[in-house]
Amino acid sequence: MDSRRLVELVLEGEEPPRMPLHVESDDKGVEARFGDVVGIGARIARWRGFYASGGPFHRKRDERLMEWLERVDPDAYKWPDPAEVAAEAVDVFKRRSERFLGLGKFLVFKVLGPTETAESFFASPMPPEAAKAGHIAHGYGFAVTLRMAPKKGVAVYERIASTLLEVVKAGAELDSVDAVRLADDVAGYKGPLYPRWFVEEHYLKWHERFSRAVRGAGKWALLHCDGDLRREGLLKQLAEVYDGIHPVDIAPKSTVSAALEWARQVAETRRDVGWRLTYFTGAPIDLIFDDSVAVDEFLSVPRELVKAHGRRKLVIATTHSEYPGRSYAEELPLRKLEALVRLVRTL
Repeated sequence: MDSRRLVELVLEGEEPPRMPLHVESDDKGVEARFGDVVGIGARIARWRGFYASGGPFHRKRDERLMEWLERVDPDAYKWPDPAEVAAEAVDVFKRRSERFLGLGKFLVFKVLGPTETAESFFASPMPPEAAKAGHIAHGYGFAVTLRMAPKKGVAVYERIASTLLEVVKAGAELDSVDAVRLADDVAGYKGPLYPRWFVEEHYLKWHERFSRAVRGAGKWALLHCDGDLRREGLLKQLAEVYDGIHPVDIAPKSTVSAALEWARQVAETRRDVGWRLTYFTGAPIDLIFDDSVAVDEFLSVPRELVKAHGRRKLVIATTHSEYPGRSYAEELPLRKLEALVRLVRTL
């Protein structure tokens, strides 16, 4: 059975002949070599650099808060034609995915969602050394704008979201694509990072539109969202919108003991969420790149998750891509990854 059908079985609620694996990586060759899923970003070139160079609505150095908010003008930015953005994003995806066609992998069209994109519009320029290292500094200027000047924040969000909807629609129509995944963080470990009115009236409503467009094209709708989504019933609400979610980041997992407890908590969420939503999770990147954690210690976490959760509606997945400056070419992370591949074939 090829990888594509294996992942489809899990999404359909069937118990697979073996656990499928998704290795999140900036190196798509690594994803294809070790896992069943290859996720490729549909990058929007004109927006991609905002986290490094600074977004069009960023707060200037030493600028007073109210002066900055007064200066923010959603109409001052020259918004691109959504159709042109969608065409460019699809072209990028096609070029990056071409070498993986015909391998039988489950191919995911990945899009940075409107909330994270909105934060980039308000991001301050990054110091050159941080940009070179691949770091992203979240200043949450968009979140501040929503609280202090909500009409302006919403106006920016709506323009971004309407553009991204065209990107999602275009990606979902590609024959090679099996699923579309939005990456759109909305929470931390203490719960939602944004006002409840925004989550209810904008975040969830736009994600319903995204999911409806994906499903309408006959594809699976997936979401990447960090933070404890159990708070305020978010996980339960998202289970009504999406087919799958990554990485179920509901608790810290930077130590083996914490990760084992996290795995048990992930399994417990099924009582509230039910079995409609497929989880893509189980292999904390924290432990993979912690050189003090041995291979067997790392493997105890996915073992515990499968033991507590079961094989249905679960794709074993690393929780994030490599840390900046780290690589699966390193000896210990590579040994952990190879051992994970062997393990999923026996679970």
